[in-house]
Amino acid sequence: QFKNRAEYMDALSGQILQRLRLRTQRETRGYKELIAAYGYLESQLEQSRKKISWLEYEKEKPKKDTENGSEVEDTALKAKLEELKVIQYELNDAIKKKAEYADKVCSQADALKKMEEDLGLSQTRCNELETLNKALQEKLTTAEEIVTVLSRTSEAIMGEHQSLQALYNSQQAKFKGMERDLAHLTQQVLEHKMKEAEDLNNETSVSKKLLQLTRLKELQESVGIGNKKVPPLKGGVGDMSGANEKLGATPSFVDDVVIYPATPFDSLEAHDVEVSALCFSPDGNYLATGGGDKMVKVWNVKQDLRTVDSRCTLSGSGGSIMSLQFDQSSGVILAASQDNTARIWGLQDQRTKHTLSGHSNKVLAAKFLEDNYKVVTGSHDSTLKLWDLQRGMNPKTFLAISRCNDVIAGRGMGSTIISGHLDQKVRLWDARSGNANEEIMLEGKITSLDHLPERQLLLACCRDNTIRLIDLRQKSVVNTFTAEGFNVSLDWSRACFSPEGKYIAAGSHDGTVFVWEVATGKVRSKKEHSSVVVSCSWHPSGYLFASAERTKKVTLWRQ
Repeated sequence: QFKNRAEYMDALSGQILQRLRLRTQRETRGYKELIAAYGYLESQLEQSRKKISWLEYEKEKPKKDTENGSEVEDTALKAKLEELKVIQYELNDAIKKKAEYADKVCSQADALKKMEEDLGLSQTRCNELETLNKALQEKLTTAEEIVTVLSRTSEAIMGEHQSLQALYNSQQAKFKGMERDLAHLTQQVLEHKMKEAEDLNNETSVSKKLLQLTRLKELQESVGIGNKKVPPLKGGVGDMSGANEKLGATPSFVDDVVIYPATPFDSLEAHDVEVSALCFSPDGNYLATGGGDKMVKVWNVKQDLRTVDSRCTLSGSGGSIMSLQFDQSSGVILAASQDNTARIWGLQDQRTKHTLSGHSNKVLAAKFLEDNYKVVTGSHDSTLKLWDLQRGMNPKTFLAISRCNDVIAGRGMGSTIISGHLDQKVRLWDARSGNANEEIMLEGKITSLDHLPERQLLLACCRDNTIRLIDLRQKSVVNTFTAEGFNVSLDWSRACFSPEGKYIAAGSHDGTVFVWEVATGKVRSKKEHSSVVVSCSWHPSGYLFASAERTKKVTLWRQ
């Protein structure tokens, strides 16, 4: 209805003034009647005064007439006196009413004064509102100008946003294309590296075979055998020759010159406290030991296989080291720890590359899968966890019901993971689905596992003082190894195969190392340690053997 803010404020001020005038008229209407009545009383009072004055004159007149000898009749005088009393009464009443009206007039005057003050305040307020109106009008004008400027700026920004959106869409399309190219290149690089690793493994295998043949020739010449072949052992307790025929031909990697660890030739005080784990690297250049001092120590193994010296110490763990494993390149090492984690170190920079935390109890085992990009850990929280080192995603958790003491994964196993538990069960897991596809019940708590992939054989060390050989194709126990004096006293005692699977070795509670021939079941033993033998491991060449006891000591053995 109004063209602008000024017209609206002028109309509002007029309305306020009009309402104030109407209120003044309404409140002063009663005063007019009172004033009129007051004026009427004043005129009546004046007439009464005049009449009293006349009556007083008439009253004095008979006295004068008497003095002058005139006679007035008493009756007429009395009548006049009575009339004078009535008039006097009316006069008094009029005076009384006048006083009452005077009080009312004063009250009304006070009220009128108050109304005039209110009117003055209202006028002041009106003036203030007019001033405020002008200020608001100025602000409104300024705001309208700002809105106009902002509208123009918004239009400019919107146009720039549209341009940037188009540029972003173009860059996003380029980025997706680059991602596809990167994935393709990554796949090519992985394939190339896998081929290089395979070539390197083949070269290493050939070199190892040549070295073994050379040493075999030297051994044969030293004992005067010449070129005669040594006949294989058969018969006796635990003869596996028939089982080997059932499982398939003996693979070419079997080397009859793998030594039986008969003679200790060196001893290392590896840690400040107990030694709880050890292993050789796949290339045979390193020996790693882990202990209760929360350290992993790496030792150089010289080419003559007779000298071992310290290479480096890896720190960062918050608990005792319970298991160790190198990756296939021998460039990184994986350790399970009692601080509920597993860690991966690089040997070149000796820095922690990954810390795998998520278990709620100590981790007793950790192993690389076949591609070396995934790790499986087993814990006393009754779970296994599968970690993807490339993607860094949350681990996949396998619920195992029972505490896990060891896990097996890696070469020749594909997506299968095998775990050993305190409930005497070996469980076979599918890493893709996370389900336990098979369970093998044994007769004792399982302390360790080892795998011979070429023959699909699994080794399980148990707390009932036995070592059981399991055919993974039949999912059944095919042989049991035990010996007098052999006592498995720890939940993490580790037994192992020799590289070609000819021997099985394990330590006992009294410091004795026991070695069984797989084919015959023949057992030999030697006591070299002064306390419980926790773990043992063969060098990949088969010419060197290491065993660790709880009281700091690692012993190296040869034939």
